Amino acid sequence: MEKKAVNPVPFLIAAIVLLIVGLIYTGMTRPEPESALASSPTPTPTVTALVPKKREKTKLSSEEVKAVLEEAAELVTSKYYYTNAADFESVLPWFGTGVDNPFTRSTGYVTYDGVVSIGIDFSQITFEIDDDKKLITVNLPEEKILSHEISNDSVKANSKESVFNTLDAEYYAKLIGGLKETTEKKILGNADYMKEVRRNTRQIIRNFFAASESTAKFTIEFSE
Repeated sequence: MEKKAVNPVPFLIAAIVLLIVGLIYTGMTRPEPESALASSPTPTPTVTALVPKKREKTKLSSEEVKAVLEEAAELVTSKYYYTNAADFESVLPWFGTGVDNPFTRSTGYVTYDGVVSIGIDFSQITFEIDDDKKLITVNLPEEKILSHEISNDSVKANSKESVFNTLDAEYYAKLIGGLKETTEKKILGNADYMKEVRRNTRQIIRNFFAASESTAKFTIEFSE
């Protein structure tokens, strides 16, 4: 009996199909390259807290306060203007005795205008600084006479002089000098007026401290 020949085509087709299926399966299950699987890590942001630098507290120095007071040192706290009229009498003694010689008597009166400058010695001011309270406590010396001027043009004298005792310029200079001392004592002894002078002094000092950048924010107090 003669064998029937086998058709190889079906087997070839089956082999091709198996090959294609194998390739597809291999492609689906093939591991990804290591470089692709290892994803880049997401960087964690670093947050740095910004801490402001602590500013050092600037303290007011004694030198700064002294500089403010030096600017006021040339100021006069108050000026006292006045016109004075005074009688005078000049009698010379008998030679070698303390007895007045009536023949040498000269009398009269004098008038003049004057101005007295009153204030304090700023170099004698002391003070205390409290930076925490922003406070400057000022200790003031007593007011005093800083100057006393007489207008020469205002001096007028009317006198009746003895021929034995004529009055010269030196006599009138001494006379007015004594009258100036009397006026100064009168001014310093006037309590109400001197209180006003003290108020003026304090206000002037406050104004200078307020005008200075280094002390403008400070409260000014006085120890008395």
